[in-house]
Amino acid sequence: MNIKEIIAKEEQEFPRLFAFSEKRSYSTLFFNPNIKDHHDSNHAIIYPDKITDLGGVLDDIRKFYQDKEIVPALYHPTVENYFIQNARTLKAHGFEFMTALDARIMLLENTALKPLSGKLQIKQIKELGVIEDGSYFIEKDEYLTEIYRNCINKENHYLFAGFYEDKPVTLLSFHVSEYGCTRFDEMKTAGAYKGNGFAREMNKFAANFCVEHNLPTAYQWPAHGTSERITSEAGFRVSFTLPIGGYAAYAVRDHYIE
Repeated sequence: MNIKEIIAKEEQEFPRLFAFSEKRSYSTLFFNPNIKDHHDSNHAIIYPDKITDLGGVLDDIRKFYQDKEIVPALYHPTVENYFIQNARTLKAHGFEFMTALDARIMLLENTALKPLSGKLQIKQIKELGVIEDGSYFIEKDEYLTEIYRNCINKENHYLFAGFYEDKPVTLLSFHVSEYGCTRFDEMKTAGAYKGNGFAREMNKFAANFCVEHNLPTAYQWPAHGTSERITSEAGFRVSFTLPIGGYAAYAVRDHYIE
């Protein structure tokens, strides 16, 4: 596979890092009953080339999640316009969908080490106890705590916290995929500390770490212009787009407990 194919596959499979999953011939179903409304932890991905009866697949996905009292949902496959082309079938089986712009994938291309301002003391978090007691981040975040609880001990996962005045005010995490790339998963700065350049500092630190440890191709797909500028300053460049924007959820909600 080329790098575009590798990243496309990783963008489908990345929840394996932190969610439970069940495999079907035509689908993988991710779930976590502890955070039922967290989309990345609770959705199905489908493999269009292995589907002969989409309606039957949708019914199976719906039943799987309803039995767990989770909203049935699926992420858009890497086949461009798949939801649009199958809109009638989706609707007939109770699913409504939304589409989004293609993701602008940025690869770490400038491998020169970036100077840091020294504003933060950056520490790698490896201990489950730090996750459990919430001392990895100044803001309480039940989703991140559950996610990191499930992957903090995995060798391919890296979590760093940035401390300012001895407080963990910003964090960044990434993981090395089995497919041969490094996915930046989460970057977050506490609301009261935004605007201080902490996200920029963490991004540069992480890029330097990837270079110094010879990790496979690192990539991100920023959500907006500001994050794209920060990512660019860390040495990432827009390389290609992927049609991964889209989400479909079962619209008939009287079959599960809200």
